[in-house]
Amino acid sequence: MGAIESLSLSSRAKKMRAPVILLLSCIIIACDNTQKPSLSQNLQETLIIGSAESPDPVLLKVEELEKSGIVKDVVIMESFPVQIHLKAPKYIIDELNEIPRVQGGLY
Repeated sequence: MGAIESLSLSSRAKKMRAPVILLLSCIIIACDNTQKPSLSQNLQETLIIGSAESPDPVLLKVEELEKSGIVKDVVIMESFPVQIHLKAPKYIIDELNEIPRVQGGLY
């Protein structure tokens, strides 16, 4: 009887494997929900003017924010200084506008 009981237990364990794995996967995903809150509702469209220096600190900051996913739909227009069209939360737009700039132009 020991072998039959062992076989029966093993069969039940195999049947339970998929639901247990699914449950553990759901728990891991739920616990690992460390993503940033959805910013898409709070995004504002704006045009940011860069700085006439190299490297451009405004452009570098925008690229950094884009990589982190905070800034969306970035379009960098060829001009001097660069013009950057983007979508971002207001506090990020304010932060970008506060970066000191060197004005471009002919002297």
